[in-house]
Amino acid sequence: MSRILIVDDREENLYYLETLLISHGYQVDTASQGNEALDKARNTPPDMIVSDLLMPIMDGYTLLQQWKSDSRLSRIPFIIYTATYTEESDRELALDLGADAFILKSTEPEAFLKVLWQIQDQPHIAKPIATNPVGLDENTILKTYNQTLVRKLEEKSRQLEIANRALQKDIARREATEAALRVSVERFRLLAQATSDAAWDWDMLSDNRWWNDGFTQLFGHRRADSQPDDATWAALIHPDDRDEVLAGRRLAISKNDNNHWSASYRFRCADGHWAQVEDRGHLIRDDHGTVIRMVGGMTDITNRITMEKQLHRAQRLEALGMLTGGVAHDFNNLLTVVMGNAQILEDTLHDHPDHQKLARMITEAAERGADLTHRLLAFARQQSLTPRAVNLNQLVIGIEPLLQRTLGSNIVIALELDSRLPAVYVDPSELEHTLLNLCVNGRNAMPLGGSLIISTRATQTSDSIELDLSPGQYVVLSITDTGTGIPPELVDRLFEPFFTSTEQGGGTGLGLAMVHGFINQSGGQINVHSKPGEGSTFLLYLPVSDQPPTPLPVDEKPSEKIGCNERILLVEDDHLVRSVAKHQLKSLGYQVITATGGQQALELLREGNAVDLLFTDLRMPGMGGRQLAQLASEQYPHLKILFTTGFAGHDDEGDGLQDNTKDNTNLIRKPYHRSELAQCLRRVLTQQDNT
Repeated sequence: MSRILIVDDREENLYYLETLLISHGYQVDTASQGNEALDKARNTPPDMIVSDLLMPIMDGYTLLQQWKSDSRLSRIPFIIYTATYTEESDRELALDLGADAFILKSTEPEAFLKVLWQIQDQPHIAKPIATNPVGLDENTILKTYNQTLVRKLEEKSRQLEIANRALQKDIARREATEAALRVSVERFRLLAQATSDAAWDWDMLSDNRWWNDGFTQLFGHRRADSQPDDATWAALIHPDDRDEVLAGRRLAISKNDNNHWSASYRFRCADGHWAQVEDRGHLIRDDHGTVIRMVGGMTDITNRITMEKQLHRAQRLEALGMLTGGVAHDFNNLLTVVMGNAQILEDTLHDHPDHQKLARMITEAAERGADLTHRLLAFARQQSLTPRAVNLNQLVIGIEPLLQRTLGSNIVIALELDSRLPAVYVDPSELEHTLLNLCVNGRNAMPLGGSLIISTRATQTSDSIELDLSPGQYVVLSITDTGTGIPPELVDRLFEPFFTSTEQGGGTGLGLAMVHGFINQSGGQINVHSKPGEGSTFLLYLPVSDQPPTPLPVDEKPSEKIGCNERILLVEDDHLVRSVAKHQLKSLGYQVITATGGQQALELLREGNAVDLLFTDLRMPGMGGRQLAQLASEQYPHLKILFTTGFAGHDDEGDGLQDNTKDNTNLIRKPYHRSELAQCLRRVLTQQDNT
């Protein structure tokens, strides 16, 4: 995780950049001026620095010059971020002093982050360290710097002169402003009747409060039923928020230079529930500066808070998904070695059945590890899917006998299926796994038995707070149990990996995480409705297919198809994986030559080695598998190619592996059984050339 040092003398600027960068995965440190930044950087060098120019004590130009003169810091990228120095000459001076980028504060966040990513992705080569790191004449730098300061001072003087003239005009217009204020107050009363907010007017001298009709529309309180005083309003504030709200208002009133007050708190509605509100008030003072009146409005922000919580949960799950997806490659390589060697041992231990049984146990353990990786990738939305048009009702009916056997006789399953459903576009095997997973969760919530209702229906969605889906038609698959329900504090954590509410040893905590990842990767959404003691309902919104449903696939047990002495060029950078794969290929009846990378493989081909098939890993140091395949195919157009990878994401780090929902005929994913490898090899070798 990259660490960025932000330098700015304004707290609001530091807060904005810190919030932006942290939300995109950066670690952030801050400083308010150049000396502080240098001390922090020399103590703990950052990966990048983003600095303002106009600052007290040591400004950004001086900091940049000293930064590039320091042998410990000169190789660290330095980005100027300014709102004051905006002219081309300012930019040229900064770049001459060695800045890596010059960004205006008016730049959109996406563009700002893009510059950071570009600099971060490029190798940073420091300029030679000298007395003047950019090689400019000292006097030239000072002259240019002084000219810049003089220009800014002249600009400030002009602004002060303009402000002074405006102040004189303001004094002359004071009486007119007071008259306009009386008009604006009346206008406010008229506008308050039309706004959807709860507008209010508090006469502090008489302690009389006036509310518009929005007070009734938003919160259900009728003005006739409430005393028109401040105590009535205060009594409706949540007890946990009341002291803080009232203290904040007293503070705003006590400040002579302040005419505004705002607060966010919970407000009791007429039906007893609490609404989250944002309250804003304008303070009106008499000639002596005493606040005599406040006018303002209350906005119900309950829905906005709900959306922010959903966004936070989505961001948290996305971060966890990136973490879990990142371990797949190394883990799958290890499983490939374990599974492959275990199968080799099993083949060689025919005369030792006890030892052969141990080897088979190793294989089974590796398969369980592969299943764990598959669940992690499902949560990370990086699993390999094969979606097709599916008749959802047919799928539910087909899996019902398995569900009944799995759940037990004390669980009654009821199907409520809409016969007019369109086809859904999903991976049918993963959807079956998802349905089984949710039904088992429902059974676990009903230890004494109960009912499980599986229903389907079509729905038309529009923009809403609850559904983060594009408007359109979807099919809803719902699973409802009559169990114990889910406590509210656990609902937001249900889809986190390794989170489980069962007793220790009762589950991995990956089931619902896998379901969440699969549904989102399929273009749908999963929602939960639950109350303690009233059961739970899981709603799966599935995308509709524009094609008629296709028959569900029938699983076929793979068989080992022996080769015909074809020669295979095996390219794999991991020596353990390469050794296992070579042994497997030979045991299947192929000749094998090996290479540790793309360049060595091309050299072997140029030396005249006749090869029938290129079997290459996709991600390798230097030349990747796709690039190797392209160069080899240009030289040998009839060469067959089979790829392998431990990754399961989109595009496999730029090697060209397309969207993982497409048909990957010439791809086998790690870890694989020897029988799978045998089938893939025969399929690829018997393919007709497209040339």
